[in-house]
Amino acid sequence: MSAIRVKLVRGLAACPEKHRVVVRGLGLKKLDSTKLLPDTPQTLGMIEKVRYLVAWERVDAAPPVGRLARKRAAAKA
Repeated sequence: MSAIRVKLVRGLAACPEKHRVVVRGLGLKKLDSTKLLPDTPQTLGMIEKVRYLVAWERVDAAPPVGRLARKRAAAKA
């Protein structure tokens, strides 16, 4: 399964509130923050709305990284 890597490359100071909500929905909080998201039509629609604020690329899905992800993976096993 493929994934999408999204990076916030522009600040949110001068953008409409609706676009700020979309960026938060993508899981991006600060400038240069990066998130790995599933490749779904919903995700692509959100990216299209804020395309002037983010950079994105398709990547192969990586294994879960981070303390919480490892904890969830261990709970499933």
